[in-house]
This record gives sequence, C-alpha cells and structure tokens, in this order.
Amino acid sequence: MSSESEKVEVKTILVAIDGSEHSDKAVRYACSMGPLLEAEVILLNVVPMLVSATPYHDTVSDQPFLALQKLGEDILENAKKIANSLNCPVTDLISHGDPASRIIEIAEERDADIIIMGSRGVSGIKRLFVGSISDKVAHHASCPVMLVR
Repeated sequence: MSSESEKVEVKTILVAIDGSEHSDKAVRYACSMGPLLEAEVILLNVVPMLVSATPYHDTVSDQPFLALQKLGEDILENAKKIANSLNCPVTDLISHGDPASRIIEIAEERDADIIIMGSRGVSGIKRLFVGSISDKVAHHASCPVMLVR
C-alpha cells in the first residue's frame, strides 16, 4: 500500500440506460456527480440485434429492429429530460449489438473513468442460466462500475 494518497480523477462518466426505474436512478446519480467533477456524462442505450430466422430480407423483417431502434431513441430522450431537469449537460449515444459487450467496448473507446448503470436484481435460477448485463459489465469492464438499485 502506498503511503502517498492517490487522487482518482473522473473526467468521463458512461451511463448505460435501458429505460428501467433503476436506469433512471443511475442517470440521477451520474448527474449529481458529473457537474461537480466537471466530467462529461454520456448516456448510452444499446439496441439488441435480432437474428432473423428466415433467409429472406424484406421490410417485414425490419419491423422488429425499427421498433427496438425507436424504443432506444425514446429511452434516450427520457434520460435526457431527467438530466436537463437536473441542469446536467449530457452527450447521448445509441449503439447496436450485445448490450454488455457494447457497453464495455464503448467505455474503452470513450476512455470512461466509471460506468454507472441500474441493476434489476435478477436472481435465482434465471441469473444462473442467463446472467445479467450488469453482472457481465461489472466483471469484464476495465474501469470501475457503479450499480444502482
């Protein structure tokens, strides 16, 4: 252990949001910290990619993706309203793919000093088989992860 105290500098806060109540709380936490630290607050929603069971590509198969894209945009808009109500400037970002993987990748690309995200509290058998996005991010991210309940 070092005898000198090391100061941790937080310049970029990545907030992974999914529209849940816990996610909204994560936005509030980030907005309570970001301006005080003079840190950039980035709101990120990851739209999961659906794999079509048919080999044909047409407008019908695009509908689920377009619906998820619209939902992601709505989630970001709601999170921006929360941030604006707290006088917290934010950058919003939407991505596509596996949510846990994309959160980790974007945190690295943006040099995030911390990831803040909600925890839905998945437990029992479901967690054993599926795991949760927050668990995966917490175990594999290269920066600290704050889970908000």
